[in-house]
Amino acid sequence: MSARGTRVFVTGATGFIGTHLVRRLHAEGAAISILVRPGSSPTALDDLLPSLQLIEGDLTDRAAIEGAVRAARPERVFHLGAFTNVSRDPQVAEEAMRVNLHGTMQLLQALEGGDLKCFVASGSCEEYGAAPAPFHEALAPAPVSPYSVSKAAATLWCLMRHRTAGLPVVVVRPFLVYGPGQDTSRLLPSAIVAALAGQDFPMTGGEQTREFTYVDDIVEGYLRAAAVPEAIGEIFNLGTGIEVPVRDVVEKIYALSGSSGRPLPGALPYRPAEIWRFAAVTDKARRILGWQHRTDLD
Repeated sequence: MSARGTRVFVTGATGFIGTHLVRRLHAEGAAISILVRPGSSPTALDDLLPSLQLIEGDLTDRAAIEGAVRAARPERVFHLGAFTNVSRDPQVAEEAMRVNLHGTMQLLQALEGGDLKCFVASGSCEEYGAAPAPFHEALAPAPVSPYSVSKAAATLWCLMRHRTAGLPVVVVRPFLVYGPGQDTSRLLPSAIVAALAGQDFPMTGGEQTREFTYVDDIVEGYLRAAAVPEAIGEIFNLGTGIEVPVRDVVEKIYALSGSSGRPLPGALPYRPAEIWRFAAVTDKARRILGWQHRTDLD
């Protein structure tokens, strides 16, 4: 997209992908407003704060969201704000639905009647869940966690509002994003930290396959989704198309680091309803968005 001077509103701007997205938008000259939860501090964007409009509000607070939209007057929205606990625990279901579904519903409602040109909703590869891999966008969701149920429901809501109200919605589904600044609780950074510290790394058997997509490539996909008119009303997988067993990735990290520690496959149990293959079909993103990943895990 041609971002210079465009009024952009970003939710989830202080998260991992959101931070990288805001930095890219800033570099391209966008007029950026970000939604910040009350009491939180966007320290990851400290150096950019003088050039950002910070708007305090919670996705679940209807009045706050309506006020945020009035203040930002966005032409393009990147909706990354989410509750991201992928636990199978049904106790998290209420919060997942409250934030991920109801928050999305309220944001879209607040945007109706404004200057909106494109609403890019950040979905999740977790929506596919137990569906047969490789995953293509026409597959029916088969979620295995409250989080993935809530994200699939939000996707369906977005597309329904496109069909019934003409809202210019695009849904992107990133596949296992990695890169600088990622939380060390995630697989790759946690393995790297342990390896560099010479510690052993307890893990599952690691037979499940995953795709690992570099954050800069994902950001490029978000921007293209916002720029291509033919993307409106569509879902796009953003992945590499390259499956890698988790065990192989962790063993490679330890080998490259020369660590005195070692991976411990089988030390942890698999999750209930483990997803054994995460594999994306990315032909649609390549055909319509002109997007494909540029950075390999190696």
